[in-house]
Amino acid sequence: MKKLRVELECGLPCEYINALRPDDVDLPEGMEISHVCEAGRWKLYITYRVERPEDLLTLKNTLDEVVRSLQLIEKAIR
Repeated sequence: MKKLRVELECGLPCEYINALRPDDVDLPEGMEISHVCEAGRWKLYITYRVERPEDLLTLKNTLDEVVRSLQLIEKAIR
């Protein structure tokens, strides 16, 4: 078993940090998502316990969803 941690520095102001929190429910077992405000910028940390090769696909799919959501937020505020 390995634990992977992905850091996404989205560059959006922290005032939008709650925009994705509703999606942080019903995560796959062993996955955690945390939102942090650092230096006025929003960062996301996704930690996932990988036990099987297909767990990497689950992590990839989660990252895809998060990035798409961030892109929508960016478009909406511009």
